[in-house]
Amino acid sequence: MPDADRREDMHSIWLSDGTATRTREAAPVDLAPVQELHRRCSLGSRALRYHAGKSGISPAEWRQLSCPERGTTLVTTPAERTEHIIAMTNVMRTGQRGVGELAILIEDTWQARGLGTALAEHATTVARRDGHHALAATVTASNKPMLHLLKKLNASPVETTGPVHDLRILL
Repeated sequence: MPDADRREDMHSIWLSDGTATRTREAAPVDLAPVQELHRRCSLGSRALRYHAGKSGISPAEWRQLSCPERGTTLVTTPAERTEHIIAMTNVMRTGQRGVGELAILIEDTWQARGLGTALAEHATTVARRDGHHALAATVTASNKPMLHLLKKLNASPVETTGPVHDLRILL
């Protein structure tokens, strides 16, 4: 879909260093740039996001992530390079009515600049729009940045099983 057709659906985020980014809902045609995002992310970043060293997303997985009935996937780009995806945010439906699941993957070179916090805050708006009253996140104890981000959003622990924390943000 051409950028002009998506302009009204873009959410602007300015990073702590003044860099502008744009976030929009993902489309099926975004699979290749999302796979490139995964290739640019370190094994460590992918392991923190997926709890395993997943190298990418298959076409079948992408169909699920980009299917509006299953939830909302957002992609983020630099403002000046809207074809270059630097982050993916998922707000997916769960088996619990009104509870969405939050997950974020940010390219390593774009981390620690305020993007994760801004994406999580935007995800809460998207979750409310989608009818959720809470967002759940499953995070390993080693994922300090995500745990810190969730703490800023007043996430409460639901369960801790060994190194895995289940947290919930009430919307």
